Amino acid sequence: MWIAVGLVLFVQGLKKGSPLMLFFGVISILAPILTFIGWLTLLPFVNPVALAIAYLGKKKQTTNMLKRTL
Repeated sequence: MWIAVGLVLFVQGLKKGSPLMLFFGVISILAPILTFIGWLTLLPFVNPVALAIAYLGKKKQTTNMLKRTL
């Protein structure tokens, strides 16, 4: 169940470019998987991995500041 919620959050985060949705989506995907396969020692690394994926997956914001000043 949590993995499905995580996938939905991850896809929506990619579409909208929202790092927060990506972050929670990756946590919702990785935490149950690591728990089910018994790798509880890797569970503390879920947050840094999710943060890195959220940072890399967010859309770059293009500003029109240069266009306005020219």
